[in-house]
Amino acid sequence: MHVYYSPDNEAKKELAFRKDLLELKAQIQGGETEFTPSAQKKIDKYLTCSKKGRGGQLKVGFNDKAITEAKRYFGYFALVSNQTMDTFTALENYRLREKIEELFAVQKGRLDGARPRTWYPDNLRGRQFTQFISLGYHCFLMKKIKEVQAKFGKNESGKTKSLIKLEKKLGNWLAQRSLAQILDWFDCIETTKVQTAMGSYRWSTESVARDRLFLKYLGVVTE
Repeated sequence: MHVYYSPDNEAKKELAFRKDLLELKAQIQGGETEFTPSAQKKIDKYLTCSKKGRGGQLKVGFNDKAITEAKRYFGYFALVSNQTMDTFTALENYRLREKIEELFAVQKGRLDGARPRTWYPDNLRGRQFTQFISLGYHCFLMKKIKEVQAKFGKNESGKTKSLIKLEKKLGNWLAQRSLAQILDWFDCIETTKVQTAMGSYRWSTESVARDRLFLKYLGVVTE
């Protein structure tokens, strides 16, 4: 189990908590008497209601002790894994899973997922399942690219100056492009073999040294 603390999450949660209590206080002072069970529970725990004298004006205050106790763990969250891993590796993997869900929502809402053009429910579920799997591969490839970037600048004593320079160039290129742009760039690289009476010929679209190094580090090519 890994425990994390996020100042940003703490500030957001405290702001929402304070806004919720202020709204409940305003409703009570406005004469509201009926609340949902969850709202009534918050009122009983975090607000104090009293009247001054007989038939006096209703006074609504805050239970500072209960509020302080409730805010004690704002910003903290825990991740539980069935595998042993580094703390920040666990966090990175969790965020990748979250990214899959976000991308799946985008796929359904914008990338043709909202218009399946199918007559049968099984076809629709199969289509969405395939889209979800493709997003999983999307995150897998992003992870592999990060592993490639981690190689840059390491073991420089065993690398030539030209290789170090090429790695830097590749690193800058990757940092300026999204995964979709990277895939679009490599989508046009093709090799065509033609057999003629004069012999066999092969034409390849442009592939610069930077591209070949990237494919080598990914494991796509071995040379």
